[in-house]
Amino acid sequence: MPSTVPGISFNDDGVCCFCSDYHHEPCLKEKELQEIIESAKNKDNKYDCIVPLSGGRDSTFILYLAKAVYKLKVLAVSFDNEFRTDQALMNMKNACKALNVDFISVRSKRDFARKIVLYGIRNVLPQGPYAISHTMCHACAYGNKSVVYIAAEKYKVPLILWGESKNESTMDMQLKANPGQRMSKLRMLFDVNIFLRELYRLLLRYEFHVPGNPIISRSPPILKNKNIKEVHLYDYIEWDRKKIKETIMKELGWKKPSDTVSTWRIDCFLHHLVNHCFFNMYGCSKDSFGYCRMINSGQMNREEALYQEEFAAKDILNKIQGISEKSIGLSKKEAAIIESLKNKIL
Repeated sequence: MPSTVPGISFNDDGVCCFCSDYHHEPCLKEKELQEIIESAKNKDNKYDCIVPLSGGRDSTFILYLAKAVYKLKVLAVSFDNEFRTDQALMNMKNACKALNVDFISVRSKRDFARKIVLYGIRNVLPQGPYAISHTMCHACAYGNKSVVYIAAEKYKVPLILWGESKNESTMDMQLKANPGQRMSKLRMLFDVNIFLRELYRLLLRYEFHVPGNPIISRSPPILKNKNIKEVHLYDYIEWDRKKIKETIMKELGWKKPSDTVSTWRIDCFLHHLVNHCFFNMYGCSKDSFGYCRMINSGQMNREEALYQEEFAAKDILNKIQGISEKSIGLSKKEAAIIESLKNKIL
């Protein structure tokens, strides 16, 4: 981590506070996981579990475990956030075909996700990179969970196996580096973009309404059905970066996009814009916060992390060309502002 990250400090040995504060969280008992897996198996059900699938490495490996190792009847469900990479879609199709798993991809019929990102960015554009980077995930925060919960209700699936890993979590480190920014109430009152953003967030909730949840809310959906159990699989098994990559590449034909050096976060091309914002805020990518945790957990060495970080930094402007204007729908002037971002941390 570079010294330009706000709040960072180094001890006499040159170790930063993020590394010295790191602690390994042991996995839960695998026996408990086996009991959960067995309780989900039912010969009368069409599906024993749902695996939320993005096309990235972790969810693809969960899919492999669910079908090939745990022998579950699996339904793969994906939320198309309208910014999905072609390679991510190909990875999902290839994996489901190789494992003989049914696959459902759900997208807003009126492109509400893109509109949420568009008006969200326009709303926070004057605030700079921190606010811009955090508004890009508003649609997914609701959509990723809602389509899975709806499918679980529809097909009466008793188990959902999520693929997030604490080894790759970056939010706690980001909060230490920057607690966030608040827009002035006066600006909120007179900016039409904030009303349009909230309108489309409301319409997305209406289109993908999860039973038991209020329509008028800004929070992610909550699964109310007590007959459906959610499990974050990497809470029970060790997250092994090397094993995950080798398995999905060999067994499922998984690939990363040609314009990335890392196999991490390859499913959404907005991630290039997020990294661009982070370079302007901190002097490093968002991925760097994750690399720090991976190094401390023994999943990556420092040299590999530096190589991937330098690769991402050297052509970031080329990677974001056209995303703001063509994919999101920003004007040329708005796109130029993002491309020329400077550090505006308050």
